[in-house]
Amino acid sequence: MSNQNNFNDSEKEDQKPLLKGWKNFIDGAKDGFNKFTASLEKQAKTNEEFWEENKEKVDGFFNKVKQEWDNKLKQWNTEMEQRNLETKEQWDTRKSKIQQDIKNWQEKTQQDWKDGVKSFRKGFFKAYFWFLLLTIPILIIVIIVLAVVFKLFS
Repeated sequence: MSNQNNFNDSEKEDQKPLLKGWKNFIDGAKDGFNKFTASLEKQAKTNEEFWEENKEKVDGFFNKVKQEWDNKLKQWNTEMEQRNLETKEQWDTRKSKIQQDIKNWQEKTQQDWKDGVKSFRKGFFKAYFWFLLLTIPILIIVIIVLAVVFKLFS
């Protein structure tokens, strides 16, 4: 009977360091997860601010394009009203000028759009980079700890 008690006591002592280690691991994982979620919340808030900043830029871009287009249409209308009678050559000249103005406006608008998309992509790339930079070390630590735990249990 005393051998059995000694055996149970030694078994409990063997389990205590393992349980203590497991508890420390779980507590560390919880702390790490809490820090991780806090950093994700902070990053999400930063991204939301970045989104609001870019939203204003996009709205400004479209407002500017609309205003330029309206101004150009007004200019064309006033020019057309001033000249009721024109010769065929004058009409062709005016038509080619309008076509060239439209082409230039389209190219300028397209370039402005490309520049805006580039800056927007850079911002999101930066956010993804920081997300990876924060998560990869945590994942490596979790994998190492799991490998050590599985090794202890096997």
